[in-house]
Amino acid sequence: MAEFMYPTEVIQLPSQGKFYPDGHPLRESGGKLDVKYMTAKEEDILTSTNLIANGTVVDKLLDSLVIHKGVKHTDLTTGDANAVLIASRVLAFGKDYPITVTCGKCSKTTDHIVDLSKLEAPDDIIDVGKDGHYTFKTPTGLEVSIKSLTRGEEIRIEKDNRAIEQKMGAGFTNEVTSRLKAIVVSINGVTDKNELSKMIDNLVIRDSKFIREEFNKINPSVDMTAEVTCEHCGSGIKGGIPIGINFLWPDARI
Repeated sequence: MAEFMYPTEVIQLPSQGKFYPDGHPLRESGGKLDVKYMTAKEEDILTSTNLIANGTVVDKLLDSLVIHKGVKHTDLTTGDANAVLIASRVLAFGKDYPITVTCGKCSKTTDHIVDLSKLEAPDDIIDVGKDGHYTFKTPTGLEVSIKSLTRGEEIRIEKDNRAIEQKMGAGFTNEVTSRLKAIVVSINGVTDKNELSKMIDNLVIRDSKFIREEFNKINPSVDMTAEVTCEHCGSGIKGGIPIGINFLWPDARI
């Protein structure tokens, strides 16, 4: 009997596996990940009103799609997780994705078909150590080492921020420092979590901004930018393609 009772595919992740620690299955595979095609089981997930309402539908879907031995969807970097969703959408419904965009100049709408198979990830990936860490110096001379942010860490940050908003009121957030504390593994050789937390809270803004910009180098993702010409006035329209329930399930009515 076959090991899998459903069709599967091997996809190449944007990270190429470089930003996972030594010994991780995705580092050893060069960023090639086994996923399953969406089936009736995934249809149940995508049409679950409870999962949609509580915001967990995408993670439930990722958990179901990732079948690579030794890899959980929460292990994936955020850029790689998005790539899984895009690839799964193409495998299930084809490469054409219809969108409607509004022109910022004439305020009229234009329908456009995005060819998802032409969306690309960067080819040039920086080299990092065996631990997957990337080390650099900030504008003020701090030596900082950072790591990639996994989907599991992203979930925790989102949960913590919601709790803070509930406690402190809407609009209050510590998202910047929360993300920095999740990705920074050392500053000037300091690795103690408590000490790092204090140092991150007191980073000058230009260092904080620089670290976040450097982080993008170890979080490659598929470029979801769409460029459309307004069919009414000829103006160029450029924007990101959101990955939501309608992207993954075109028949969704929410």
